[in-house]
Amino acid sequence: MLHAHTRKKELVDRLSHLGLSISYDRVLQLSAQMGNSVCQQFHRERVVCPPKMRGQVFTTAAVDNIDHNPSATTSKDSFHGTAISLIQHPSYTGEGVDRSIVIVGESGDARSKTVAPLPHYYTDVPPVTSSIKKLPVPAARVASLTRGDFKQQTDEEYQWLGNAKRVLEDNTGTVDNDNTSWAAFHASRQPPDARVICPTSLLPLFLESAHTVAMIRHSMDVVKNAVEHLNPGQTPVVTFDQPLFALAKQIQWKWPESYGEDQIVVMFGGLHIEMVALKTLGDWLQGSGWVQALVQAEIAIAGTADSFLRASHVLRTRRAHQVTAALYILQHRAYNHYCLGETRDAEDLPEFEDWCCQRGEDIPSFTTGQPCWN
Repeated sequence: MLHAHTRKKELVDRLSHLGLSISYDRVLQLSAQMGNSVCQQFHRERVVCPPKMRGQVFTTAAVDNIDHNPSATTSKDSFHGTAISLIQHPSYTGEGVDRSIVIVGESGDARSKTVAPLPHYYTDVPPVTSSIKKLPVPAARVASLTRGDFKQQTDEEYQWLGNAKRVLEDNTGTVDNDNTSWAAFHASRQPPDARVICPTSLLPLFLESAHTVAMIRHSMDVVKNAVEHLNPGQTPVVTFDQPLFALAKQIQWKWPESYGEDQIVVMFGGLHIEMVALKTLGDWLQGSGWVQALVQAEIAIAGTADSFLRASHVLRTRRAHQVTAALYILQHRAYNHYCLGETRDAEDLPEFEDWCCQRGEDIPSFTTGQPCWN
């Protein structure tokens, strides 16, 4: 552990002389022995699959670029490679089959300090000569969604708005204010199920840049082989960021027999799904007066508020949409003031939703931000 954190030979040898550690040479021998054992396992199984992964468990993958731009004046090189991670999603603790792989074996020279090379079928990236530009996009089958399909989600959002309203209007301290934010409120409503740990393994890094058709196609092959080895019959699922996702989709359209949408599922990662959702909300709110409302309320300056429409900063944009809940509270206060000023009986007064629709017809800016709640 000390060697893994510091990589300092002098420190390890000093502790070895004090009887607190093994020697630095022995550390290198053990690490090389473990690496060689794993490489031999890769050669035997004809697939690069980490020993810790369990069999017969649903497995997904993530592919991303790894960039290192050294800032030190003495640095001479940078690194722009590709990383592939395997993630397993067990439904209960202990699900799957333990592959019972011994990492440190007796084969090979135990005194060796060098690690054997990885299999060539993993390290060699096959070149791609054909172009994937200007490919025809195949027709997709999608199911039409109606407004009623999201009624449960809409009701849950109004429950959060109502909770935020009660917390702000509470003067007695009886309302729990620990779950005021959007994330905390929804997290508190989830069932207290036992969380199962999802094993994750990072495959050996590639020196090739991720922003190439050849590397992305090879990554998809690596994932397909690993998933088939761990969970035979499962359709591989791979997540990418936006630029790599575009390459992966073009590969699917170019070679549908091997990488078609019925062969492998490619999708955004969680961060980029949220970014696209926030950008869609920004397109929806363009010209609605939402930005001007944030500026007039001194929540953000004009430039920052305008960047919320483009989701330039995910955390700030998410926070801005949560702050919009203040408009919901102000509308309720206006509705209560309206009810107090009316002489009609309470049963003749319009409901809050109907009143908002009436006010929206008279004053279009009154409904600013309300589409986000719906």
